[in-house]
Amino acid sequence: MINRFKAISLRMPDGHKQKITIIYEDQPAGIRVIPDHWDKDLHNLLDLLNMQLDKVLGGNSPKIWVVHRIDADTSGLVLFAKNAEIHRSLNSEFENNKISKFYLAIIKGCPSEKKGQINLPLLTGGKGRVRVNEKGKPSVTNYKVLETFEKFSLLEVSPVTGRTHQIRVHLEAIGHPLAVDPVYSGSQQITIFDLKRANSYQETKNSALISRLTLHAWRLKLNHPVDQVPMDWVAEPPKDFQALLKALRKWGSTS
Repeated sequence: MINRFKAISLRMPDGHKQKITIIYEDQPAGIRVIPDHWDKDLHNLLDLLNMQLDKVLGGNSPKIWVVHRIDADTSGLVLFAKNAEIHRSLNSEFENNKISKFYLAIIKGCPSEKKGQINLPLLTGGKGRVRVNEKGKPSVTNYKVLETFEKFSLLEVSPVTGRTHQIRVHLEAIGHPLAVDPVYSGSQQITIFDLKRANSYQETKNSALISRLTLHAWRLKLNHPVDQVPMDWVAEPPKDFQALLKALRKWGSTS
């Protein structure tokens, strides 16, 4: 099998470098999956992949199809298809819950039950904000507590349905929103100060551990749409997510 796609490196508008890795081809936080509705110049994965394929095939390449999306501030796995037939097949698998998605989420507090299911209908309102509402679409999220800390917990979260902001709203609804979520938890970042008392100017200057959603699309399990061979892909969390976990294990332990 020829891998046409290489790792993509680019510089974000704020100046920091970003790298997109192709986990599997038959194949990051801060980058949209599709073009932004208002600003077409913002980086997005769909355009980046199409441009790279054009370079390899000389300009008349087939277009890439988006199978599912994650929020721009969520890191992790995103699935694309290289033709319409496979796109339809994978969409059908998602709709029939035959593809399993697993996320890692760092949340505020800890659920009383270490394993459970959140079954609450979700309704999208004005400005794209989502809320629990009996008139909304049926929405189901499973979760499992992996680690607990003094103020936070690490969960494995598996959405059964695929509603907009589903994980974020469901976790907020049970009183344990993402540790960082400007919309649903009111938190912009987690700093060293949130975990320990800084004792130097350098710690004060570099206190931010993570400044985006504490949510990572960690794992995808599905059967290959052509030969039905089981596929299981994992994307390890990026540096900021791992830095927060390391700090929590050091300063935020419940022991």
